[in-house]
Amino acid sequence: MSCQPFAVWRSWKSPVYRALGLALCGAGLCVGGCTAFNPSFLALFEPSGGGSFQSLPPPPGHVVVGLINQTEIDERLLTYLKGIMQISDEEASNLRPRIRLRMRITYIDGTFLTVEFIDGSPDLIDPAFDAQAFPDLNQNDLNNAVALCDVARVELEPNTSIEVFMPVELDQYQLVETTGVGGDIVTSFELRGTITPQFWPLEIDTTDEDGNVILQQNIGVRDTLSPTPSVICGSVIAITVNGTLAVPFLDEVSPNKPSFDQDDEATEAQIGGRYEFIVTVQ
Repeated sequence: MSCQPFAVWRSWKSPVYRALGLALCGAGLCVGGCTAFNPSFLALFEPSGGGSFQSLPPPPGHVVVGLINQTEIDERLLTYLKGIMQISDEEASNLRPRIRLRMRITYIDGTFLTVEFIDGSPDLIDPAFDAQAFPDLNQNDLNNAVALCDVARVELEPNTSIEVFMPVELDQYQLVETTGVGGDIVTSFELRGTITPQFWPLEIDTTDEDGNVILQQNIGVRDTLSPTPSVICGSVIAITVNGTLAVPFLDEVSPNKPSFDQDDEATEAQIGGRYEFIVTVQ
């Protein structure tokens, strides 16, 4: 397998940005040389401009792939998080759902790279759970890759899911029938289990053979992350995700804690929220 170099652009909470040149050879990483970026890329990730790069030499041909996270948190879930995390309204407004996806960058010679993007608040988790116990929550903070030409296609890694980190514990209930005094049938919810915080796979709506939605899940059939074929050298491919992180609350039993009826297929199918993906090429 040939060695195909790429670079990443890291953005931190401070206004300091760094470029890191990398090359992926088989199973190993080695230092490479990507010294400048497409102006469209700078405008995308640094709206104030890329003046610090003006003195650099002309860049080699490259293709930029970047994830732009424009998601938010459902109001009811955010209220719950504010209480357990003991944060202010301003701090809560800065929280962003943590999105994870893996992209495949295929070259014209058939070789490819798989790059994992994670973007969103790294500390968005119920404080009752130690974030360090979830190593994949913060295993990287990359939201872009810069691949040297020639790139043929960019797409979601086959057989993988786009995921959102579910930051709270979910209680699972089931409605059961029991026989009461005098033979009366009594129905009540019983706790059957819990789901701990974890990355939750986002599923596409289920449709019938005519394309009608029969089960709404997390992503509409027209809102999926579409592949980008026939990539032109110098392109900037921006993957924008919009949507809302949400979890259910079973008001009949547990209105103050995330919970759901495990026999309610429609509610369970929408755990994680609702999202859309927009791919633009500049």
